[in-house]
Amino acid sequence: MGATPTRGKPVCGARRAGGRGTGAAESDTLSGPMIVVMDPEAPEAAVEAVIAHLVERGFDVHRSSGQSRTLLGVVGDVSDEALATARELDRVAEVVRVSEPFRLASRRFRPSPTIHEGPWGAIGGERLWVAVEAVGRRPDEVLPYAVAAGRPFDAAVAREGAEPESVGALECLAFGRARARQRWPLVFVERAPSWGANHWIGAAERELERNDCGVVLLEAGGEYPNGARTLEIAAIARAKLRTHLPLVVDAPTIAQRARYVPAVACAAVGAGADGIVLRVWVGPDDRPRPAATLRWAEAMDLAERLRAIAAVVRR
Repeated sequence: MGATPTRGKPVCGARRAGGRGTGAAESDTLSGPMIVVMDPEAPEAAVEAVIAHLVERGFDVHRSSGQSRTLLGVVGDVSDEALATARELDRVAEVVRVSEPFRLASRRFRPSPTIHEGPWGAIGGERLWVAVEAVGRRPDEVLPYAVAAGRPFDAAVAREGAEPESVGALECLAFGRARARQRWPLVFVERAPSWGANHWIGAAERELERNDCGVVLLEAGGEYPNGARTLEIAAIARAKLRTHLPLVVDAPTIAQRARYVPAVACAAVGAGADGIVLRVWVGPDDRPRPAATLRWAEAMDLAERLRAIAAVVRR
């Protein structure tokens, strides 16, 4: 059960051209993909018109919609003329050309998304991957039946210093674990709060160069001076545009409070995340719970909601 990369279908929220049109080949000056940032007040009709224009010209378009605006990732050889034309489209706020200082992690190297499959499920596949960080149980305590069964989750995760081999029926993956102590050949590359997408993917590139494990991008949010975290929709959108690697969002680290976890997780799925991590309480009810921790039943309900959202946005 290795983490051998395989090819799958296009990433969620993607609109693909039937064939390369003249727009991508009219100019002698060709470069990498671009991001089209829509005006915050752009109506749905304007967004769809821009997407239709780009698809007609032969590009693949990946849409990410946040609370305030929509980003369109445009994949293909974007000429200077195509970039200039996109800037003039109705309700387009900004167009940014994307440079790629990496190779193995690039979509040009592997156009199809990578899927890591193993005892932990499939990360990057058609079905949203949902993992739980189980907290609150002491080593000598028996897990409740519902928790031991593991459904509807794919795997468990453990942070450094808490490394069980499994949580009931769920195989356990580790964040921040030393390479020599890894149980499975899979590494999560977390984006530091100050990193942009290129720095993040560059760190993943260095892991790929080792050629001894699969690589997953881990988004744990940006950080304000007061320590509060924020879900970086743009970082997810840019990463999904530039790399074939699957991307997982650490919802409790970003949310910091249990009542914010559902909103963060739903937004992450809408932005194109391939997986979500939830923190779940599996101990007695009379013990205090850590921050951003859901009850098992709450996490089960949220997992079903997240998969329903993913099924819609990935059409």
